[in-house]
Amino acid sequence: MRERGSRGRRLLSGLLLIGAALVVAAVLAEVALRAAKLPGITYHTFQYDDVTGQRFYPNTKLIYRNARGEDVTRAVNDWGYLDRDHALAKPDGVVRIGFFGDSFTEARQVPLDSTFSSRAERALNTAATRTRYECIAIGMMGYGTLQSYLECRRWMDRLALDEVVYVFCENDPGNLVPALNKSDACPYPLIVNDSLAVDRSFATRYANKRRCPHRTWQYLKSHTLLFSTLETRLHLLRSHGVRMRVDDADRLMGSPGKHASLSENTPPSAMPDSLRTQCMRLTESVVLEWKLHVEAAGRRFTILYVPRPSEALKPEAERDNWAPWLMEFCARNDVAIVNPSERFFVRGNRGEELFYDHLTSRGHALLAAAFLDGRARAR
Repeated sequence: MRERGSRGRRLLSGLLLIGAALVVAAVLAEVALRAAKLPGITYHTFQYDDVTGQRFYPNTKLIYRNARGEDVTRAVNDWGYLDRDHALAKPDGVVRIGFFGDSFTEARQVPLDSTFSSRAERALNTAATRTRYECIAIGMMGYGTLQSYLECRRWMDRLALDEVVYVFCENDPGNLVPALNKSDACPYPLIVNDSLAVDRSFATRYANKRRCPHRTWQYLKSHTLLFSTLETRLHLLRSHGVRMRVDDADRLMGSPGKHASLSENTPPSAMPDSLRTQCMRLTESVVLEWKLHVEAAGRRFTILYVPRPSEALKPEAERDNWAPWLMEFCARNDVAIVNPSERFFVRGNRGEELFYDHLTSRGHALLAAAFLDGRARAR
């Protein structure tokens, strides 16, 4: 009996020692990751969301580092977006403009005061008028047109927005088609009897993400670089095998290689006719319903187009993008749109760096100026 009890104590002591060693190793790894400032190492601060599939974990921070050594730390606000905190109630005498979109609206690559939405707000408030303006950015990497629309439906009335701006990115149409987006963890638009419907089967498929074990994991990865890095590397391993870096084409939505599979970043000419038609039809349906929803509430709806980075320096005739179709669609349906492509073409060919892993600070300044000019002409 004594020998058996002694063995039990030794086993318990060994397990406690191993546990302590693992805790110490985890703490040291966390300290090392925070100190090393390696490109691509950031808080994986995503939180499951029943409406869009995911948002950022509120009141956390996100670290952006790139291969050039640029380092930007951004705070996630109370609502789960990379913007400053805003009051729900709109102050008297304030015009609120809501920007909805994906990673270009999120804009993790630059400090908050360098983003196009912040620049637009400062410029509007610099004008000698009694009206004050508040710009609110609600964006998330990976969002397509439908998710941006659903975010607008969630926030437009609650925030009493006066203007709604959809920031159109070149991979948005592909994000609406499961065969291109390749994700089963987000909503998709459906056209049923010529009406728009939403496939929300992801919410049933991932009901476990609302439960305590998954929420605990989300908290851990949103607050520690160690768990964030483990999750990111495991995801990349499952998706791509052993891959040490992300290609520029992936970061900048470049054209896929000759033998690459189709994705949301595939340019229109490289898509089969059936998929290209599906992208256009679904986008048109979502945008038209979005416009009607906004205008029925007495608000203003505008599309702000972001050029495809890999095409921005090419003459218009050589570009392979959605812009010609989008401009024609907007003209046909009386949808206000701001297209800064020619500004980007001119300034980029003068040697200004407007893109490096999304927009640079110069790129954001140019996009803000284009939006303000387009808004002034429309008024």
